[in-house]
Amino acid sequence: MSVIAAPSLLDTALRTLDLKSRSREAAFAEIAAHLDADVRDASRLRECLIRRERFATTAVGKGVALPNVRSLAMRAARMVLARSQRGLGWDAADGEPVHLVCAVLTPAEWSEETHHEWLVRAATPLRLQRTRQRLLEAPAGAARISAWREVLG
Repeated sequence: MSVIAAPSLLDTALRTLDLKSRSREAAFAEIAAHLDADVRDASRLRECLIRRERFATTAVGKGVALPNVRSLAMRAARMVLARSQRGLGWDAADGEPVHLVCAVLTPAEWSEETHHEWLVRAATPLRLQRTRQRLLEAPAGAARISAWREVLG
């Protein structure tokens, strides 16, 4: 594991958000806007996420999507856990709406390997139903960040 993915860096990189959006593209805009100072250009980040989604859906099924990009739009690496109560259409293979969006967003200067390490670290615990349920039920704010830290180990 590379030094850049050390747990202390990951702890400072975690963000949570309750989505109000009704579409995938609007969710990307909401995530980019939520990151504020961590993003050089929110509209560029949104476009990068949309472009990435055109190659193949990032919905992995069971109500989860893992959008991810390495981009010049990012100042610092961030992992955003966004929750949608009503669910979003995301072209998932199982046809289910997405309720948990875990966006892995890293600066362009990060290696692909390190970016993928973060993506795997996010995806692995979300495979379990009890983990997904716990994150869906966690209250907003510090309680959800705490639950997310515990899940990531």
